[in-house]
Amino acid sequence: MVDTRTDYSADAVAAARAVMLELVRLLGEYHDGIVIVGGWVPELLLPLARPGHIGSTDVDLALDHRRISEAGYQTICEHLLRHGYVAGTQPFIFFREVVVAGRPIPVKVDFLAGEYGGAGRSHRTQPVQDVAARKARGCDLAFELNTQVKIEGTLPGGGLDAAEVRVAGIVPFLVMKGMALHDRLKPKDAWDIYFCVTNYPGGLDALVREFRPHLAHGLVAEGLRKIREKFLSPTHIGPKSVADFEEITDREARDLRQRDAFERVDHLLGRLGVA
Repeated sequence: MVDTRTDYSADAVAAARAVMLELVRLLGEYHDGIVIVGGWVPELLLPLARPGHIGSTDVDLALDHRRISEAGYQTICEHLLRHGYVAGTQPFIFFREVVVAGRPIPVKVDFLAGEYGGAGRSHRTQPVQDVAARKARGCDLAFELNTQVKIEGTLPGGGLDAAEVRVAGIVPFLVMKGMALHDRLKPKDAWDIYFCVTNYPGGLDALVREFRPHLAHGLVAEGLRKIREKFLSPTHIGPKSVADFEEITDREARDLRQRDAFERVDHLLGRLGVA
């Protein structure tokens, strides 16, 4: 599947942002057990970056089964179905149609879960109330390392609103992106890594300081190692994917972007001792 900047139209991104805000509002009673992960994290963590992050056309929510109890006025699934969400063919995916500029746009919502605790690791999903969240490698870190962010915008049905939500910190985000780089071929994964490494407040020194306390964690080491595998040189798939996502066609410009992506990631990993 093609995955370039062109695929992230302003309307599609606006639709996804509206759904993200609505989900946070709908599931407010489960605030402590929900963390935003995936493609929205860079924009929410690094709002002052210029040029800004492109956003995302879908929404990934991590559900912590340890914090979301069976008790509640309604289950998560009932909340969603009553507000226009449609269950996908896979139990952890829902869709919400949003009309933007007179055009209906379907937005995919993916519910993710950690691998540890609850259902055994051999199971693909983790039950959280009546939603079967898909297990994602590295997701457990997001429940421990996250930050509170205020999001504002327009709801799918209209009306400005705002809400507070937990967002994965930079360490779990990059670790999960490393896992994704290893498991699929989606250029935006590499581009998201490049964006964060380039725009992190305080630069690479600050990013190194964020990672150092967690380097002994197995998931952190694994995620960084998988990033290294894809950014071994300027011509490896990581830097190439960055240029592909940006749709750079001029050979010299591509070479410059790929070298910049490699050198920034290489410098970070070198400082962290990831060979």
